[in-house]
Amino acid sequence: MIIFIVPVYNEAQNIVNLLARTHGEMARNGLAYKIIVVNDGSTDGTEKKVESLMSKFNIEICSHYPNKGVGEAFRVGFTRAVAMAGDNDIIVTKEGDNTSDLKILGNLISKINDGYDLVLASCYAKEGAVLDAPLLRRILSRAANMLLAFCIGIKGVHTYSSFYRVYSARSLKEMLSIYDGRLIEQDGFECMVELLIKFGRHKKFKIAEVPMTLDGGRRVGRSKMRIFKTIKGFVKVILKHGMLYRVKQIFNKNR
Repeated sequence: MIIFIVPVYNEAQNIVNLLARTHGEMARNGLAYKIIVVNDGSTDGTEKKVESLMSKFNIEICSHYPNKGVGEAFRVGFTRAVAMAGDNDIIVTKEGDNTSDLKILGNLISKINDGYDLVLASCYAKEGAVLDAPLLRRILSRAANMLLAFCIGIKGVHTYSSFYRVYSARSLKEMLSIYDGRLIEQDGFECMVELLIKFGRHKKFKIAEVPMTLDGGRRVGRSKMRIFKTIKGFVKVILKHGMLYRVKQIFNKNR
């Protein structure tokens, strides 16, 4: 089974299309699925939009109020997903604004079936691209990912902060057990960087990327990410988790 975790905050304009497209993709490929929508304190009717589709699609919704941030949304989503997942199931996380390209989902899943534990959709990998995004946002996003790559240095990884990822359920369960409630400690968008760092520390877990075109034109409304706040969060994660990991890498390489 494919289990989707979709954190949402005020995505009433996007969520119906996202859920319908996801259901359609699963139906075309004959795949069993479950979509867990984590409603992080939406005030625009997102919750009612999701509830209106629950009789048509295989969806459940977890809501909390007020808005608590991306980190809490993923903590809730992962806890629910691993509770229902078998070891051979696959867990997919993706954005709630339609920017996660379903066309590459098959490639992401194939990597898991080939033995990878975590596969990232990467707009900065070779053949990846970013379309229809403001120039300043593109520049700052690229610079932030270059900084993360330098400070963290996970081999083969070019995109560190994307939500769109695919996990082996077995590996995710093991990571949750290893960190015993501390797998995600950050509350902002930087929690995705924190999670990737923690996976990268454990050499037994294999990480890969699949190139993706990130098309901002698929989104109705503005992104919920606040660039400067998120970059501040990235710096915090680098100082707390990344630099020590990078120093150890360099030290071990030179021994």
